[in-house]
Amino acid sequence: MSDLKTPTIVPIKAIPGLFIADRFAASSRQQLQGHNIVRIVSVLQRHETSRSINPHIVDAEVDADSGEAGHPARSGPEIRVLELDDDPLVDILQWLEETCDWIQEGLDRRNVDVEESSDRASDALPPGVLVHLMRRLQISYASALSLARESRPQITPNSGFERQLRVWEFCRYSVYDDDGRDGSVESGRVNNERREKPSYKAWKAERDNLLKKGEEHVNRARFSSLADMAARFGRRRQDDREGEGEVGRSRQNDVENDEGLEKSLGQDKRREAWERVQKMEREWNERLIRGQVQGQSQ
Repeated sequence: MSDLKTPTIVPIKAIPGLFIADRFAASSRQQLQGHNIVRIVSVLQRHETSRSINPHIVDAEVDADSGEAGHPARSGPEIRVLELDDDPLVDILQWLEETCDWIQEGLDRRNVDVEESSDRASDALPPGVLVHLMRRLQISYASALSLARESRPQITPNSGFERQLRVWEFCRYSVYDDDGRDGSVESGRVNNERREKPSYKAWKAERDNLLKKGEEHVNRARFSSLADMAARFGRRRQDDREGEGEVGRSRQNDVENDEGLEKSLGQDKRREAWERVQKMEREWNERLIRGQVQGQSQ
């Protein structure tokens, strides 16, 4: 039995080669080959991972004898699965930089596309797309969200994820001070631990304090986040409907204006025709008068 849902894969206009797709497209070999997709960031909740990707795609083998040097060809795309529950208290900041690096590595290769799949109706966070837009274009979270919504309008991150992305923006797209990976103090590492920036530490401390308050406070925060996300998603849908209504009213106004214009043009045409008749009568009368005058003079 074929899928009832048509697979959708949409390009991100601001970054050639970057796509966002649903799970159906991410599992469709035809769709992937048609768009030359060779890397997939699959964002799924833990209970979804068992049915996330077509097993024939996951088990793709690397053909070491073909492809460019350093980049062996594959019979299927490379896949990075991010198990991410739709929970505002989940720390997404810790892997944003690594995910961006992985996506950029793919985009830097010739004829390589990167796709992200999300199977959540709320689209609470398509992280690869948003964070890569932010870092690649050096833009704010709000600007990245606006660009991403051009391809997938229903994207609505929960308030916890949104706050973390604003922290990431404030930290200039890395929550760590280190640039190197040699374990030295100069590179930002102490005892081979990455040194966290103050804003990241502050966010973690605030979250940890909330967790220490107990289950009631945690659930209240989660409920508040979900309610806020649902409200924002609802407002977006309402705005879309109102926008469609405005378009409909605009079209109706256009029709009415056209009808009014036609009516006005009809009246103008009748007036012009009457004026032409009157002019012809005046000219005819003048010719008659001139003829009578000439006849009398003879």
